[in-house]
Amino acid sequence: MVERVDVRGSSVTHAGRGRRTLHACEASGSGQKAGWCGRAFGELEGGRLRDPRVSLTCRTTDAESIAFAWIEPDRAAAYVTVAHQGHREVYPVAGEVPVRVSTADVDLTASTATFRVSEHTRDGGLLRNYTLEAAVSG
Repeated sequence: MVERVDVRGSSVTHAGRGRRTLHACEASGSGQKAGWCGRAFGELEGGRLRDPRVSLTCRTTDAESIAFAWIEPDRAAAYVTVAHQGHREVYPVAGEVPVRVSTADVDLTASTATFRVSEHTRDGGLLRNYTLEAAVSG
């Protein structure tokens, strides 16, 4: 089980039995003010997710939409960062569990979210930089 906390909210991810599925619960806010507001389920094929399983159900206390998605970093990555307006959030990689990240760059009309991601080695070296445009499945 991996818990991640960032400025907008938090998530808990755990692999299902036999590491064939992933499950996540998401909360907006942090600490005593956190409110559970979303969840995700993903099937693993050959140990990899078929898609990032974006979730758009959470909002901040200011009614700002928050999206969560899984990132599957390169095996050499020790950290994943997500760029936001004015700051970056750094998420440590925990073994082979995909990293659940958040963004406020949400388009509710299109049911999409944009994540500006970079992956880094333990000493901070850049492995890759990309933008993930994730859409709600279904």
